[in-house]
Amino acid sequence: MNEQDRPLNTDASPAGEPEAVVVGIDGSPPSRNALAWAIQEARSLNKPIRLVGAYTIPSVAAAAIDVSYVPIDDTSIRAAVTNTLKEAAAEVRAAGVPVEAVIEIGDAAGVLIDESKSGLLNVVGSRGRGGFAGRLLGTVSSALPAHSACPTVVVPASWEADAEKTAHPTSSRPIRQDGVEIEEPDPDTEAIEGIRFDGKVVVGVDSLGAESPALWKAARLAVRRGSPLHIVAVITTTVIGPEWLPSTADLERLVNEGADKLVVAKQRLKDEFPNLDVTWTLFDGQPAEVLVRASDTADVLVIGSRGRGGFAGLLLGSTSQSVLPYSQCPTMVVRVARDHGRRRQDGEIPEPGL
Repeated sequence: MNEQDRPLNTDASPAGEPEAVVVGIDGSPPSRNALAWAIQEARSLNKPIRLVGAYTIPSVAAAAIDVSYVPIDDTSIRAAVTNTLKEAAAEVRAAGVPVEAVIEIGDAAGVLIDESKSGLLNVVGSRGRGGFAGRLLGTVSSALPAHSACPTVVVPASWEADAEKTAHPTSSRPIRQDGVEIEEPDPDTEAIEGIRFDGKVVVGVDSLGAESPALWKAARLAVRRGSPLHIVAVITTTVIGPEWLPSTADLERLVNEGADKLVVAKQRLKDEFPNLDVTWTLFDGQPAEVLVRASDTADVLVIGSRGRGGFAGLLLGSTSQSVLPYSQCPTMVVRVARDHGRRRQDGEIPEPGL
C-alpha cells in the first residue's frame, strides 16, 4: 500500500509508533465506545493510540468493451473519514494520550489485521456502519480474532463504564468454587441466579489450564487495572446419548480433574503476581452461555480463540455468534496456536503478556 493511501493526521504523534493501541474508527456510537475503552487501556499501558479509518472504493463494471475507464472520485468519502478521525484524535489528545491517525483504502477487517502486525492491541466496537464491527459480526465474523497478530478487544454497543449491571439467570451451574461450598442445586430448577463478577476481569480457560495464553494476558490486564481476576472453566456432564453414559465415579473424576487444573492455574499466577487477587469457578454447562452470563457483570472478559475441548474453537466456529454479539462487557480475544501445548512441553517460554 503506497503512502498516498495512508495520509497521516498532521496533528498526530510520530508515525508508525510500534506497539500502539490500534482503534478502528467509523464514526458510529459503538466505535466511540471502543475509543473510550481504548483510552483507558492506553493510559494503563503507557502506550499511544493509533486511529485507523478504512473505506472501499465502489467498482464499476464496463457495460461494453469500448467504454473508457472513468476514475472514481473518492474525495467526499475520504473527507468524511478524515473528519471522523480528527474528532477522535481530539478526544484522545484531550485525555493526555499520544495519538496518530491513518486512512486506509481496503477491507476493514483486512486493514486491522495488517495493522495488528505492529500493534499491541486491536480495539473495535461491536456494531458500526458497515465498517470494522460489521466485518467482525457479519459473514466473516472470525476474520479479525482468528488472524490478528495481537489480541482483539470488542466493546459492545451498549457498554457504559459506570452503568448498573444485571446478572441474568443461567442454566449453567457452578459445581466447584474456590473457597466456597457449593450447595446441591434443585434438579427441578431449570435456571439459577447468575454469579456476579463486579469489578473483576474474568478469563475462560480450557484444558490448557495454566498454560493458556489467555490466562496470562488476563492476569496482566487485572494487575494493571488493580482488579481481581476470576478464572472460569466448563465441563459438560449432560448425557446426550447412549454412547456416553458415565458412572458416578467417572463424573467425580471429571470434576476433580477440572478443579485440579484451576487450583494449579491459580497457584502459578500467585507465584508470578503475589498481590493479585485470584479466584476460580468450575461450571457444569455450555461454554458459550457461561461466557455470556459472566459478561453480564464482569469489567472485562478474556478468552482464547482456540483450545482443546471446553472453549475450543468457540470464537472461530459456528458458536461465535453466541458470544461476541451478546457479550455485555469489553471482550478480549487472544489467539492460541494450535500446537501451543506441544510447544510448551518442549520448553518454550510463556507467551508474553500485554
